[in-house]
Amino acid sequence: MIPQIINGLIFASILFLVATGLTIIWGILRVVNFAHGSFYLMGVFIAYSITRLSTDPALHLAAPFIAGAIAGIVGIAFERGLLKNVYGRGELFELLLTYGMIFVFMDVFRILWGSMPISDPTITFKLGVISLGGPVVPLYNIYLIVIAAVLAALLWFLLIKTKVGMIIRATSFDTEVTSAFGVNVNWVYALTFFLGCFLAGFAGGLMLPITGAWIGLDVDMLILALVVLVVGGMGSIKGALVASLLIGLVRSFGISMFPAIELAIVYLIMIVVLIVKPSGLFGGVEVEG
Repeated sequence: MIPQIINGLIFASILFLVATGLTIIWGILRVVNFAHGSFYLMGVFIAYSITRLSTDPALHLAAPFIAGAIAGIVGIAFERGLLKNVYGRGELFELLLTYGMIFVFMDVFRILWGSMPISDPTITFKLGVISLGGPVVPLYNIYLIVIAAVLAALLWFLLIKTKVGMIIRATSFDTEVTSAFGVNVNWVYALTFFLGCFLAGFAGGLMLPITGAWIGLDVDMLILALVVLVVGGMGSIKGALVASLLIGLVRSFGISMFPAIELAIVYLIMIVVLIVKPSGLFGGVEVEG
């Protein structure tokens, strides 16, 4: 049972990071970024390129942070260069642009990294394993869960306890009033996109040693992140956390007990939640903790 719990927490941690990035972007910009999964895959590929430079464990542990920062910078370029041009023109324009970028990124990834799956589990061997009362678990898996939890706590602190977080939350509640108080809303949009894409890229970098990457992984991760978004409630980070834990653990036990229908169980959870509470478990209209 312990391996299933650990695997469930790993998947839940990654889902939370990706879904939270998607939640923040939706809460501020009111845009469902369909290219969000591409930033996750970008993080995996960039981290892979970094780890190819050396077998130094410090570099491998730093790779997700570097990959997340690069993904965030690309996210700003995407938002400032393209997405801002369709604000206010309707959801269809935003949907088509972000959906179309999936295929643009996919071709870029093929050009830069090829079409074959990639992986680099070096750091899992470097860190070794730990015994948890019987089952042996790679120490990197524990590190991943802990670092994701720390990042979640830092994100909560940023959004709830800092002036920047107050501005972000105020912008999500009423853009016009926030702008009237002298806040540069365009700056908030850019910062939000950076933060959301950083979380996705960072999550991808963390998963490199465990699952690696392949073309098409971005769409798979996007779908699961959208499920978390719907189950937890649009705009709720608390909902993203609860939904990620629920789906991560259910999927982990489903793989071991009902491998043929493990994805069906995830979608069944979403259907039940939508029937009982259409707005999601913690549905809200703005970014909240």
